[in-house]
Amino acid sequence: MARAANPATSASPRASVRLASSPTPSPTPRPSLTPDEILLRAEEVLRSNPDPPYTVYKMHEVFVHHGKRHEYDYQVWYRSDGKGLMQNLAPGRRGKNETFFGYPFPSAPDNNILLYATPPPVTTAPPPVGTPAPGSSAVPITMHEHVSGDRYYVVSYVGLENIDGHSVYHLALQPVKDENKHPWKDLWVDVDTFQVRKAHADASGNAGPLSGRAIADVEFAPIGNYWMVKQASADAEGRFGIISDSGHYEYYFSDFVFPNTLPDWYFNEADFDRHRP
Repeated sequence: MARAANPATSASPRASVRLASSPTPSPTPRPSLTPDEILLRAEEVLRSNPDPPYTVYKMHEVFVHHGKRHEYDYQVWYRSDGKGLMQNLAPGRRGKNETFFGYPFPSAPDNNILLYATPPPVTTAPPPVGTPAPGSSAVPITMHEHVSGDRYYVVSYVGLENIDGHSVYHLALQPVKDENKHPWKDLWVDVDTFQVRKAHADASGNAGPLSGRAIADVEFAPIGNYWMVKQASADAEGRFGIISDSGHYEYYFSDFVFPNTLPDWYFNEADFDRHRP
């Protein structure tokens, strides 16, 4: 259920990233790369992005429901093992700030590993063609198979574009199978660093009698030594039997701090209640 916002703590959302209609004046693309190679390089970069052990930040939430706009501001403490504490900056009816424990919604800002950018599964390689029999000293003849396609998406090149003064490859993605589990439709990949600067998703799914769809955009930026989510927005609709509903969501991340440590009781509800006033 939506909570009334405190106007004194609600901040105006920042302007969304705009894609220029013309390419940057001096792009540095790699024309020899195929769309698959661009995506694979982006996945390698995403896998290598470091995660801070602790992240402290503010999140501004906008929720529009049936034409009524609600805004909330949170202070968030997050630990890289997935535990987090979110605290509403506006005191509740009893004078205390409402708190939430667990993985922060809608996502922790270090969640820059998109597209299942994990290393390929480790498998036992079959013996090379021509493997000699045990005890034989013959040199085997090996065969190499080059795999250039992505495991999850068919990738095509849309064009060279510009985001905030940075040249980006715009890639269009089509899932190989299971569109519900592979919802990404567009990526904007930096031509110099291969970091993903923006991603667009269109996801649908069912859970028992509940079905729904969400169209989302996520934007990323360097914050200190890390690559972080800076903004996310979504339009979602759901249906439960004959009941349907929809809403618009926006999330803005700011005021990042990366401490070396935080007390364990920040992330345990029972301990937190004993420590806070």
